[in-house]
Amino acid sequence: MTPEKNDKKLTRWLLMATIALLALVLCLQLWQMFGRKTYGDNGSLIPDSANGPAAPETVEPSNSPAANVSHGKAAMIEDVQTLNSALSSDDLAALSVEELEQLWETGAPGLPIGMSAAAEAAEVYAGTLEVDSVTSKTDPELDEAPAHYEVELRHPTLGDFEYKIDAYSGEVLEGLSDIMKSVQAAAPQEGPAPEAQPPAAQQPAAKDPAAQQPAQPSASGTPAASGEETAKNAAFTHAGVSAADAAVTKCKLDWEDGRQVYDIEFWVGNTEYDYEIDASSGVVLEAKQEQNGHHGGASAAQQPGSFIGEEAAKSAALTHAGLSADGVGYIRCELDEDDGRWLYEIEFQAGAVEYEYEIDAASGAVVKAEQDH
Repeated sequence: MTPEKNDKKLTRWLLMATIALLALVLCLQLWQMFGRKTYGDNGSLIPDSANGPAAPETVEPSNSPAANVSHGKAAMIEDVQTLNSALSSDDLAALSVEELEQLWETGAPGLPIGMSAAAEAAEVYAGTLEVDSVTSKTDPELDEAPAHYEVELRHPTLGDFEYKIDAYSGEVLEGLSDIMKSVQAAAPQEGPAPEAQPPAAQQPAAKDPAAQQPAQPSASGTPAASGEETAKNAAFTHAGVSAADAAVTKCKLDWEDGRQVYDIEFWVGNTEYDYEIDASSGVVLEAKQEQNGHHGGASAAQQPGSFIGEEAAKSAALTHAGLSADGVGYIRCELDEDDGRWLYEIEFQAGAVEYEYEIDAASGAVVKAEQDH
């Protein structure tokens, strides 16, 4: 064999030996990193003296909430725990991403009760927990002072009710208690009709002592709670007008200085009335009226006094939907102006379907019809 061939053979052998040695070193390093674990008799991990004490491994049980969150939410939970290590992963995993963001922004002072508990607290206070037809919507406001949850309860006939629940104690900060009493109070009461008040034109338009008088107590001696129809009737009585002559453009339940009020606007002829009625007692808190010509530039045929009325608009919507008034809960019916055209905006619910209609206020034609399952 020539020296040249010997040199090539030696070079090839050295190359193969080098590759084998590198592979052995790599395997040794991988074994040191991942495979060099020794367990004692009790199953615990024995520390590797060469690499220092081994960190304990935490295995989340499969039914743990923290084991089923996304990587992004898991990172948010870790960020919150850096601010407050007393908060557990499972408790934080039960919160929404929005709650975690607000909790981190406020320094994670504690564990909030959560949106489900806040909604339940509102329903217990409102007395609707056993009423299946009442739905709720909850928004966290942990970054406000005081930290709270805003809960909106929707009753199919009474409308919407808003509550503020303390985010950490579950205390009801704002809201009307036992709204189901409003249903009973709104029912027609037997007995002599109340004495009609003089027309609003003979009284000051702004707040006056007469408008501030308490509502007449019920048979039990306590003020009767007011539903939407009761609030409207209180406004009509105070204005000295009949419900048949009034075209209601707005009737909304709202908060004013820590109490719930009905904000009611209606027209009689060319006169516009604006009222605030206490939702729990029916007291007239504020009364305004304004004389107008052709409101919004509408023609005489498009004046609120000449409209078909709420009942006719509701009937048109029900006929189009193929439903009867029985079993249908009305959520809202408002008169609104859109580009010089007056429309009745109607929302009602039948079973699990919510309907939304717009009815031409002058002709009764269906302008818009939508369903939400």
